[in-house]
Amino acid sequence: MEDRIIGLVSDSKALNSKIFSLPKILILISIEKLGEDGATYTDLRAGLELKDGILHSNLKTLKKMGYVVEKPVKLEKKNLKTYSITNEGREALMSVRAWFGKWRGE
Repeated sequence: MEDRIIGLVSDSKALNSKIFSLPKILILISIEKLGEDGATYTDLRAGLELKDGILHSNLKTLKKMGYVVEKPVKLEKKNLKTYSITNEGREALMSVRAWFGKWRGE
């Protein structure tokens, strides 16, 4: 058991610690599930039930990290932005999932 925990701690050093917040992980998972079209800010806010400040700051960080891209779109005469996951974002999310899987013993 102790060796397993030491291994998990060691493996965690390879992960990007900036992604380890529940809002960031939820945002990435949600955007990934929605596919190439991504999601609007309003969709994310409503679906994840995050406050504006939390959603905005986490999207901003994910964009700076290169995990999310923002694209302007026009929908029903409204100028909106959609957010999509990048390949780097997918890779980071896969690493986090694999690491969590080790905690579960997968």
